[in-house]
Amino acid sequence: MENLVRVQDLDSLKQATAHTEHYWLFKHSSTCPVSAAAWNEYNEYCSLHPNQLFLFLVVQEDRELSKNIEALTQVKHESPQLFHFANQKVDWKASHGGITSKAMQEFIA
Repeated sequence: MENLVRVQDLDSLKQATAHTEHYWLFKHSSTCPVSAAAWNEYNEYCSLHPNQLFLFLVVQEDRELSKNIEALTQVKHESPQLFHFANQKVDWKASHGGITSKAMQEFIA
């Protein structure tokens, strides 16, 4: 999917979001079954909304970016964790079992 983009550092995050006001960012743990379930929900929503931008990072591999996001958002790190940004500010967030395609749809609706 072209609208699902991995970001690994602040530069790639800035590049990916340079031309959009709204985007999703998923902090994924590659070793956690709860994160795997949330990842499936994220991908389901992503596949249904090709005009939205979906970013992700893998916390085990992209730890520095994960810490930077915690500092920028002032939201304590959890994984899995999902943010929606509007104008570079978090306007919706969820973690663990709260990350569902339905919850994302209800927020956007």
